[in-house]
Amino acid sequence: MPNGNKRSPFLASEDWWSVYLGLFLVLLTYFAFKAGSSLDFLKAAMPVEWPTKSLGAHFAANIGAYIAMYFILLVLTTIAVAVMGGKVGNYIASFTVLFIASLIILIIGSQHTIKHYGLEYPFWSLVIGLIIGNFTTLPEWFQEGAKRTEFFIKTGIVLLGAGLPFTVIVSGGVWGFLEAICIVAIGFTVAFTIARRLGYDPRFAAVLGAGGSVCGVSAAIAVGSSVKAEEKHVGYVVSLVVLYALVLIFLLPVLGRLFGLNEYVTGAWIGGSELADAAGLAAAAMVSDNAVKAFTLVKLNRDVMIGVLSFIFATLAVTRWEVAASGERPSAMVIWERFPKFVLAFLVASFITTSWVVSLGKPAVDAHISANLTTIRTWLFVLAFLCIGLNTKIQDIRAMGRKPIIAFTTVVLVNVIVGFIVANLFFGGIIAAPLH
Repeated sequence: MPNGNKRSPFLASEDWWSVYLGLFLVLLTYFAFKAGSSLDFLKAAMPVEWPTKSLGAHFAANIGAYIAMYFILLVLTTIAVAVMGGKVGNYIASFTVLFIASLIILIIGSQHTIKHYGLEYPFWSLVIGLIIGNFTTLPEWFQEGAKRTEFFIKTGIVLLGAGLPFTVIVSGGVWGFLEAICIVAIGFTVAFTIARRLGYDPRFAAVLGAGGSVCGVSAAIAVGSSVKAEEKHVGYVVSLVVLYALVLIFLLPVLGRLFGLNEYVTGAWIGGSELADAAGLAAAAMVSDNAVKAFTLVKLNRDVMIGVLSFIFATLAVTRWEVAASGERPSAMVIWERFPKFVLAFLVASFITTSWVVSLGKPAVDAHISANLTTIRTWLFVLAFLCIGLNTKIQDIRAMGRKPIIAFTTVVLVNVIVGFIVANLFFGGIIAAPLH
């Protein structure tokens, strides 16, 4: 990313721009709603499940929403790229291609059978990106957009925070929080320890632990950014997250029925074990609506850990790992400079929407604010996952060898076992009274 010789870090950093854009979108949806002209039309910029619904009729009725989504994302991100010193013409052209490709991916992931089995946009984004990136030569002008992976995902993570108001978590009681703490603490410790024993850099070990124990792709990228991990290592972990998430979609509901678990326990088990939100939701939906409620409660609490772990490992990277390498102890300002600012914006967005839930009520916030932000976030995540695939080289994955797979597989197994135990402990008594 071109920073320029004298450009302020407040203007040259993707980290800061993800904060600006993320919080701007959060506030925009709120003030539009309060002014009586909400952005609810943006919710229509998502393909319907077809062929159960008419895809043609959907696009005929909502083409304006897709055009609006394109221009909103294009204008906001182009402003950021221009100020950061990027090539604006190349970015506009490459973003347009990425947006069209993302639309195709969303259409594929919305097909009824494909969606039923959890093969939604994260899978197709990575697969299509990997195929294009490894079997074609991308033109130089296209790289201006394709290299903006972290910019897209960081802005999306800020919007993810807006979808996690603390009132929702608190209203579900302490059980989901306790299960999430157990899963993250044990899973991360196991992953980090094994990766270090296998001889890997602590940065890579941190990314492995985050991807396997917290929130899959988002956590891997957030922690990877906070510790300055290599981009190819983050891409490798993201690929493993998607692969194992697909396996668990089918495995966990089957095991829940085999073990005779009630729907709440099964949902909580999925919430503590699945690696991706979309995959976990698909797995829980195969069980029941009550399983979805339990899954959501546990997974939301795991998602909140993104900010906590990013802060912890940013501090460790600066004060321990880099000190060991250079012998120089950094100042507090260095720690602040290295800390991922978008993680703070993630927490700020959560606090903001928490206050709106209290003042406006959850139904109003869900319908007119959170739903719009979720649609925008989905588009940003599709763009980010597609760029990850485009920039991940198969030969780099092969070069990693089997050791990271062993480490990641171990943490997945540990999560499944620990998740089974704590789900039974915390949710086993919930039979008649549904979760709220």
